[in-house]
Amino acid sequence: MNRRPLAALVAALLGATLLSACGESSERDASQQPQGATLRIRIGTQEFPEGRILGELWRQALAVNGYTVDLRKGVGPAEELDQSLKDGDIDGYVAYTGTVLSVVAGEEVSGLDPEETYDRAADFYAGQDMVMSTMTPFENKDAIAVTREYAQANGLTSIGDLAGVEGGVRLSARAEFESLQLGLEGLREVYGLEDVTFQPTELGEQYAALDAEDADAADAFTTDPELESGAYTLLEDPERLFGSQNVVMVVGQQKLDSIDADAFMAVVAAVNRTLGEDAMVAMNAQVTAGEDEEDVARDHLRSVDLLTPLDLD
Repeated sequence: MNRRPLAALVAALLGATLLSACGESSERDASQQPQGATLRIRIGTQEFPEGRILGELWRQALAVNGYTVDLRKGVGPAEELDQSLKDGDIDGYVAYTGTVLSVVAGEEVSGLDPEETYDRAADFYAGQDMVMSTMTPFENKDAIAVTREYAQANGLTSIGDLAGVEGGVRLSARAEFESLQLGLEGLREVYGLEDVTFQPTELGEQYAALDAEDADAADAFTTDPELESGAYTLLEDPERLFGSQNVVMVVGQQKLDSIDADAFMAVVAAVNRTLGEDAMVAMNAQVTAGEDEEDVARDHLRSVDLLTPLDLD
């Protein structure tokens, strides 16, 4: 039996496969870490979807640039992530600048703009032998939401406008919001919202309360997936009662010095630059709807051309 035609066919098929692989090598499946990589880092995240998405975005972009990332999702809230880094259990983590300043450092955040918040958080971390990346354009912070129709009917653009609503305002929020300075107490003090009926609501149910007209306004977060619908208006916070909450990666200085700090931070910065509010809301909505955060992160990175190695020379 002549096996040469079969051998030729196998060779041709193998050659086609290799060519295809070469064509795809510039866009790695970032879930596959580089084999034999020596640039290793352990990154922790909080448990909620946005934290996991951010971890995946960084992990996958770093992977195609030669880093092996052990991504540990759901390590805990900010103070637990900070302690885990100090204990050496992780080397870096997803952080929000205002939370770092208020929860970890114990400083006031109200009234501070993003740059002021970033600078103060960076100063705090410098004293802890930790370094922050550049920050994202988007913030995820408390906000007051109303339906678009309610805003139009009452001429609302900023939080202070609620003080002029005839008959007062029914405010839906998680129970602890009532007694917080970064909550109802602050709204009364800073914006004069005295005629407010507080309605404690389970986190995540506040939009349903707005839709059913059981509440006039609700505490929200600026990257909630529900905002993708366009049905709600976030009222401006000109006094920055809720401070600023941009995202950064925090890394221990010693670890950073061992993994080519300039290249590492350049990759993180490249990802962060692409994360505007609309992009983050859309990704949060996709994951909340059941899509896997790995796939969502990969799609975003592909759309902004960050699944190919950066020119780091």
